[in-house]
Amino acid sequence: MTVLHVQGTRLAEQKISKPMVRPFLASIGFLFLLAMHYFQHNPGGSGLELSFNAASWIPFSFAVAFGLFEICRQKTWRYSRLTLILIACCTLLTVPAFYPNAVGSEVINRISALWAGLIFFICLQQFSFTHSQRQRMLWMVLIAVWIQASLGWYQFIWLEPDNWMGYDTIGNRPYGIFQQPNVMASFLATGLVLSAYLLARIPMYRGKWSWQQLFLLLTPVITIPILVVLSSRTGWLGAIIGTGLMIPYLRRFAAKAPYRMWLLMIALGLSASWNLASSTGWTPVENKVSLESARSIHIPQAFNMFLKQPLTGYGYGTFETSFITQTAQWHHADPEQHFGMAALDHPHNELLYWASEGGVIPLLALLLAAAAVFAKIKKAREGTQLALVGLFFPITLHTQLEYPFYHSLAHWVIFIILIYWVDNLTAKYYRFKASYVLTIRVLVLLLPIATTSYMVTTLYSGYLLTKYETTRPVNVDYLLKVNNPWAWKHRFEWDLHVTQLQLGASSNNPTLINEYIQWATQKAVNWPRPALYQNLIAAYHLLGNTSQAEQIRQEAQYLFPNLDFTSSEATPILSQAAPDTDKQANQPAATK
Repeated sequence: MTVLHVQGTRLAEQKISKPMVRPFLASIGFLFLLAMHYFQHNPGGSGLELSFNAASWIPFSFAVAFGLFEICRQKTWRYSRLTLILIACCTLLTVPAFYPNAVGSEVINRISALWAGLIFFICLQQFSFTHSQRQRMLWMVLIAVWIQASLGWYQFIWLEPDNWMGYDTIGNRPYGIFQQPNVMASFLATGLVLSAYLLARIPMYRGKWSWQQLFLLLTPVITIPILVVLSSRTGWLGAIIGTGLMIPYLRRFAAKAPYRMWLLMIALGLSASWNLASSTGWTPVENKVSLESARSIHIPQAFNMFLKQPLTGYGYGTFETSFITQTAQWHHADPEQHFGMAALDHPHNELLYWASEGGVIPLLALLLAAAAVFAKIKKAREGTQLALVGLFFPITLHTQLEYPFYHSLAHWVIFIILIYWVDNLTAKYYRFKASYVLTIRVLVLLLPIATTSYMVTTLYSGYLLTKYETTRPVNVDYLLKVNNPWAWKHRFEWDLHVTQLQLGASSNNPTLINEYIQWATQKAVNWPRPALYQNLIAAYHLLGNTSQAEQIRQEAQYLFPNLDFTSSEATPILSQAAPDTDKQANQPAATK
């Protein structure tokens, strides 16, 4: 009787301790194989304004919930030294959010995504994956690359003008689902280097080729031509340098036949690019074959902002306002200095973004995190270090030239998976006994429900706003049905108040015009856009207040010296599409 009781207890303990690896990996698979490829017409932008990101957050929240639930089931938290370093870095990155000059409402999404990424990394560490299970996550990424590359081929070759996706067939830079060519390019470049990495990890059995090897060998052929026609210097550099870092790894660890065949596939991919260009009459975008770029202007400007306020920065959530104001001051003090680019809400360099807004503390936190990951890479097996750097290179390079993590949740998840992959190669795991897990259990239950509800309403509201902005004549019912204005703060407010100004102008109603003026005056403090000032000038003219209109015009001319605001005296800008100069490249042609 006692023996049976002991055996039953052991079986029960084994059942309780069975990890939730399958549902966790299923969530990751759902993200990479389905959710991130979700298409819905949208007004362009970044973050949740892009429908595939809102869709991707749903399975991502489930993955995090399963990881946290694993802590509850085992009542143990597994962690490594890198975990503690990253927790410290995220804490330091969060500290400036409490500075007096920070605007909390403008930075909450960024801080939330930061900590969500850290929690996801912690969740990955809770599972004792087998080798094949760990590698399966990389395969999911590669399959997602194939899906996007196939979509890129479809866009470049088969889509006609006025197509169902709103794809611009004149510019014809196949951006896949990402709506921004550089984001597509770094994604494909990551897949290219990943194919080499995985190829070296598959052994040859009696000289026979497996379907996995054939899949990996064909990856350069399907990705390189799209990388070429994308005309993305970021993608070209990421692919070329990343591939160069992979070649020593392939040469050392792959069998001779796969190694030589992969190099042949690189050559075949380049040959296919030449044939594709010849048959379609494609030529590279003129300004993409040189090193000239607007980044050479606004990245140094952001660096000078950091030098001016190195301790506390200009305040989290204030980059756009601080940038346009500070550059205007420099330009008017010295006309040789460049004025600021309108609607630039990110300096196209992740280090400078955090540093200019938060000062030296977040800069040191980012450098510490990078050093910690690099130290992990140095501890890896001899001959693998360059390959591990190559895995990170396309996305890391992209973060220093643009802001991929704000355009694509998939890039952020891939980056964290790669950090986990590197850490797992050399990590010594420690265990902390978690006795009180009630709070975590509640979070496990609420997190996917709350996230799914928020993202579904975000998608629905985005659909309504897009219908409102593209339907003629305008149907205000679409605007009134928006049920998640928080996710669409700027665009929803713009549509609402521009409509208000339209009604006030057409009906000669000073009350509606005054309400627009009050909103626009407050909005310009944190969202200074030329179109906002143009409409504000026009609104004052509609009321006959020419002196105030002239004052606003002078302020606008001071901030944007390259623009002419005199035409705003007679006619306001009545377009429903929110002004977004810096993100026009992300916007579908149908909604531009």
